[in-house]
Amino acid sequence: MQLCELGLELEASPTEAHATRSMLIRLWSQFFAECPVVVGPTWTRLPWPAGADLDPASGVALVRDTTRFVLPGNLLGLPAVAVPTGVADGLPTGVQVYADLWREDLCLEAAEIVEAGLAMPTPIDPVR
Repeated sequence: MQLCELGLELEASPTEAHATRSMLIRLWSQFFAECPVVVGPTWTRLPWPAGADLDPASGVALVRDTTRFVLPGNLLGLPAVAVPTGVADGLPTGVQVYADLWREDLCLEAAEIVEAGLAMPTPIDPVR
């Protein structure tokens, strides 16, 4: 399998890719035995200008760096919840909560705690 379109130089058979994914799931589960929930940024940087992700020279790196914390949940099928946390300099901010496989309850409990500690942002008026 080639993932060059994502900027990754990875050559692996489907069997090797599945084995690697299974190993990563086990490692995350071991981590969750010590830390039942992980909270991190939804995006690791502020939103970029429209079309910046399409730039042939920097777009792939921009998306990869911005979604760094989102990738494990999507790749490994971990339960997750995103929680809005407010607005900074006119831009929305948020966190994402992960837990071990089949522990959606922990994600929802942690999200409730985050929400209780913050004034929920007021929805913005859409641009017309």
